[in-house]
Amino acid sequence: MAPPKKATVDKSTTIRAASRNKQRSQPSNRSTDSPFGSSSGASLASSLSSLFSPQPHGKDAALASLLASSSKPPVKLAQASSGLAAFGSFTSSQSQPSSSVSVPKSLDERQKEKRKDVSTKTEPANSGTASTSKAVEQETAASSSKQTVADTPKDGLQKQTKKQAASSSTAPVVPNVPAGRKPVFRPVLASSTAVSWPEMPVAGSKTVLHTLLELLAEPDVQATLHRDLGRRSRLRSSQRKNADEMDIDQVPTSSSTQLAPPQVLAGINSITRAIEADIASDLAQLHTKDDKQKTREAFPPSAKIVFVCRHDVPQPMLVVHLPMLVCARNAVLHACASPPDGGVLLFALPASSEALLAKALNVRHASVVALTTAFSPTHLAHMLAAIQRETGSTCQLRAHWLETAIRSATLSSDAGARPLMQHPTSIKLLRTTQPVDLNASKAAKRSKRKERSASWKKRKMHALQSVKDAKAQLRAVRKRNAKKAVTQTAV
Repeated sequence: MAPPKKATVDKSTTIRAASRNKQRSQPSNRSTDSPFGSSSGASLASSLSSLFSPQPHGKDAALASLLASSSKPPVKLAQASSGLAAFGSFTSSQSQPSSSVSVPKSLDERQKEKRKDVSTKTEPANSGTASTSKAVEQETAASSSKQTVADTPKDGLQKQTKKQAASSSTAPVVPNVPAGRKPVFRPVLASSTAVSWPEMPVAGSKTVLHTLLELLAEPDVQATLHRDLGRRSRLRSSQRKNADEMDIDQVPTSSSTQLAPPQVLAGINSITRAIEADIASDLAQLHTKDDKQKTREAFPPSAKIVFVCRHDVPQPMLVVHLPMLVCARNAVLHACASPPDGGVLLFALPASSEALLAKALNVRHASVVALTTAFSPTHLAHMLAAIQRETGSTCQLRAHWLETAIRSATLSSDAGARPLMQHPTSIKLLRTTQPVDLNASKAAKRSKRKERSASWKKRKMHALQSVKDAKAQLRAVRKRNAKKAVTQTAV
């Protein structure tokens, strides 16, 4: 049996039919050379779809399958002149229905897909080359922006986010809030007997600070400060030496040898000891047996106004006891029959006031300063008036429960009632630092003091020598003038 003959296809008629079909599918506008070389902004895939707009049948389908199975190398679009030679440069899904390779997308289509969320409408470019260059520029710009964002350091981004969060809101942030929970405020019982610092207005506290600095700059107050804060230890040591040399039976009669009561106190320990001593003396007078014959003519000098730089103290625990101590002092004073001038005032100075106060007092540190009742009455009244004008009675700390307890204890008629006893001074331990070799540090300080003393003596001797030289020159000038006068009279 003879094998079946293969079907023969007339290539000439098939090519003519394909060219006729192509002419029917082209638009009436013939300004372009080929359907693929047109200047429209459509993509290559859309050009293929326009070419095959009428679906091929019969000979056209056979021609398409023949061209797809041909072994010719693909022809580039730029090298193709026109006609069906351009089919060699593409792998269309219509020309290769059995191929699993997808059609590669152009740059325009990729950019359109990327910008779907940003813009809903894009204008096509005038030429294929212009659109390709624009797409390349857009891709390079996007990649460069991504690279700059990726190259920025994490610390800078964290700082920017922190600054934005800090500037957006000033509300307090509660840290470590678990997920699904929110910060709330719940009532908690607090002690009604606690004594806190008085709340000072900022403007009023600054006014009082300037008034205090002006007061300390007075000449008579400067002399008092030099005596109380600068020379008291030297006076005590000299008096101790003089007392050892004096006879036992000899009694000093002049009051000049006795130390004057301090008018200004500086330092946490000295002011704490002074207020506790005042409380002890007042309690001793309250518990005397003959209450009717109690006399309070001679009050020892006690602290009247206590200025505290609580915002400049490095450790708040150093001055945390002062409000309760002043409150106890006022309670003891108000428990007496006639409280002197309203008690002790506690004034909290504004921030950054310790340096100004230390400079005015000519000391290194001045965290706490107190004016006593021995201070100049005029200056003390001026200071009290300024505090009363700016803060009112805020600085006078009082605890009514403590005053009631002291008054009931002193007025009790029970003979077996125990008197009010004062507890000894409590000592707190503060963690701080010191030099590893303390002896070497002390020796270095001594050497520095000697160097300063030697330099001061040198400057003093130089000044004295300059004064002597000036006096000698003045005497020489006077002698010359006298000689000139004598010669002139002789002539």
